[in-house]
Amino acid sequence: MARLGARIALAALLIATLSGCAHGGGQPDVRPASDPNFLAGCGPLEDPKLAAAIGVSALHRQSSPTICNWTATAAGGGTVDLTYAWLRDDSLSREVQVADQFGYRIERLVAKHFGGMYWRDPKDPGSCAVTVADTGTVTWWVQNREHAAQSDPCAAAMKLMDATLSVDGI
Repeated sequence: MARLGARIALAALLIATLSGCAHGGGQPDVRPASDPNFLAGCGPLEDPKLAAAIGVSALHRQSSPTICNWTATAAGGGTVDLTYAWLRDDSLSREVQVADQFGYRIERLVAKHFGGMYWRDPKDPGSCAVTVADTGTVTWWVQNREHAAQSDPCAAAMKLMDATLSVDGI
């Protein structure tokens, strides 16, 4: 739970530093990819698609715009936390600085045709994030609360990222 609190504090720091990505009003079921803010709020994926991507029957949204969190129960038991963030004016170089500051290991990647990185917490093999950047950054973070990597959190985060990028037709 302390790691979740630290991650929420990190997200709040990013929001305070980068701002400019919150929006008002409700989110329609599916936002058209032509909408320049289709990544805003809790992203373009509906909850059933999120649940299917990480192999759970249901999940519960805990908060919304700008950083969104969901909690799910894994098929074999245990709790999985998901975090989504879209920061419109962020950059990958800024994300690397934040990761370094908090002691995360990073691994560069390309998702679809976007540069990005994995975030890994060396103290928690059950936690992993994927961030990609273009005109801002999108991040999916997956944490198995039991801190075990049996359900690979990096694979789950990448699956969510691929689904998010696919909404844009990429």
